[in-house]
Amino acid sequence: MSLLRRPGVLHTARALTYFLAFALICFGLWINKYFGRPDLDQIAYHAGLGVEGLAASDPVLVERFLRWCVIAPLVFAAAALLAERLGHRGALRERVPARLRQLGAVAGARMPLVLLAAALVYWFVDTSAARYIGKNFGEDYFGSHYAPPQSAQLRAVRPRNLVLIYVESLEAAYADPALFGQDRIAPLTRLEGTSFARYRQAPGTGWTIAAMVATQCGVPLERVGLFDVNMQGQVIDDFLPNATCLSDLLQQNGYRNVFMGGASLKFAGKDNFLRSHHYEEAYGKEEWIARGADPRAMNGWGLYDEDLFAHARDKLRQLHGSGKPFNLTLLTVDTHEPYGFQSRHCDTGSTPQFEGVVQCTAQSVADFVAFIKQSGYLEDTNVVILGDHLARKNPVADRLETLPERYIFNKFISSEPVHKNREEIVHFDLLPTVLEFIGFDAHGRQLGLGIGGLRADDKKPEPDRFSKMRESLLNRSDTYLGLWKS
Repeated sequence: MSLLRRPGVLHTARALTYFLAFALICFGLWINKYFGRPDLDQIAYHAGLGVEGLAASDPVLVERFLRWCVIAPLVFAAAALLAERLGHRGALRERVPARLRQLGAVAGARMPLVLLAAALVYWFVDTSAARYIGKNFGEDYFGSHYAPPQSAQLRAVRPRNLVLIYVESLEAAYADPALFGQDRIAPLTRLEGTSFARYRQAPGTGWTIAAMVATQCGVPLERVGLFDVNMQGQVIDDFLPNATCLSDLLQQNGYRNVFMGGASLKFAGKDNFLRSHHYEEAYGKEEWIARGADPRAMNGWGLYDEDLFAHARDKLRQLHGSGKPFNLTLLTVDTHEPYGFQSRHCDTGSTPQFEGVVQCTAQSVADFVAFIKQSGYLEDTNVVILGDHLARKNPVADRLETLPERYIFNKFISSEPVHKNREEIVHFDLLPTVLEFIGFDAHGRQLGLGIGGLRADDKKPEPDRFSKMRESLLNRSDTYLGLWKS
């Protein structure tokens, strides 16, 4: 008897096939429920980080993942096997005509494979996998449009310090009274500063680490591990080693780069990105605990936003007092999907819980800006506030999704006048725009995929640039892959 025909081996194979089928279905349902329509790039990226990446996330997220994607498939697989056994042994079987019993036996024998095939079809459709497969053969948009930032001959004109604040999932639409009854981010919209009216989300920028990479390096974050499995380790250990990013350029000009976030640096490879691109100091959940923060006073991801800004005040005093140029980059977490985190110090009365969280985070950011102004730091320090990406599956997503176009919140704050050369930007444009904003001149040249938004002599984007990006930006590109190869 061959190995594959042994009863024990067959039973194990059926059990594993059932489990895999149910696991695929449950995993897809879990992603849709808590994060919205699955993005294959994001799934592939996080899958490459493995268990460590999941362990560094919100414990509630881990618990839901185990319940939906491990326990539930095990239960369903066991139930299917039990139903098969009862069907073979039950008295009802004897009452079924022989011909039908034969057809049932054939169908039953193939049921695990049929179910697995159905699960794969579900995944293929739900993740638009055909579109991703096609991207391996389409036009190389990236290769034909990428301009290496290191070749731009950057010149410091009147360099200023930078405070760069990424606010989790902050959309401009939260200010719309027609959607939310009032301006839910009024403390931010009232700040004096300049905003681009149409800050759009291009492909490869729709989650936090991707947004950081896009705004600082002028490139999308793609599913490199699917292009070349031999590079997956490099994705984890050496993050875009051949890309020149904002922090690299600032370090070359004598700046000290410091990152502070509420969540673990290990999640999504933030620590590798920061280390690879000249951030001399980086603080996340583990670092705050090591410095005496009480884990019981944290949310599932780490520090509440108001506590993060308390630490940021201390660090800003230290950096400014040193007299040396600096870039202080901050990343909030309270407005993270699916439900957000409301600090015990945040009292919004009868405001719905998630909308209250948005209001509290807006107030925390605005209070930090007020501290910068009151301390006199705006004399030599500029502030950039950015939503990292569009909101995903949260309690108000259904309202946001009614909008024909959705834009990301942004504000540029300086003691000097700021003039825009257009209203529409994408993540990649932030690299040259931020550099221009803090007093550097790139001679109007493109940096990465980014085109500056402030100087009148900056190169102007193509009228159909965004539609072309949506169509072919994430196509396979040897130029892009070269940014990952040490």
